[in-house]
Amino acid sequence: MKTLQLFICSVVALALSACGYHLGGLKPTALKDMNTFCVEVFENQTLHPNAGMLMTTAMANALQSDGTYRMAPQNEADFVVRGAVTRIVRESLITDTEDTYISKQIGASVYVKYQIVNRKTGEELLSSEETETASYFNQLGSTESAQEAAISYATRRIAEEIVIDLVTE
Repeated sequence: MKTLQLFICSVVALALSACGYHLGGLKPTALKDMNTFCVEVFENQTLHPNAGMLMTTAMANALQSDGTYRMAPQNEADFVVRGAVTRIVRESLITDTEDTYISKQIGASVYVKYQIVNRKTGEELLSSEETETASYFNQLGSTESAQEAAISYATRRIAEEIVIDLVTE
């Protein structure tokens, strides 16, 4: 009797473990036959010294984390992600109550253009632009590192939005 119960529990557990779960999203029609990707270094058209590398790293990490596509060397990838960080705009979000010329909180808006290209044919599969704003506080002595963190955060958010475009219909 216990053997039969153990057998039934094992069969049920095995059946439940295969209930339609898969890693990653559903691919859009343009990418249905694509399985591997490569991210080229994003061009930096801004004065921020490493904006292109921040975006490149964020894009590669976001695609790997999603799991729909696998990373591959450029000469073996099905598609290539390329793009440019076109602008970074800073604006005052909150000013000092005593002096309105001093910003207490600053927003850094990052603008990115990207395209997805079939590596074998060179055909453009998708292209678009994304913008994200992250904020940081203007504190004496640590403004530059806070600004860097805000721009890094904005690039990660943009990469997540691009991945959504690449894994949903």
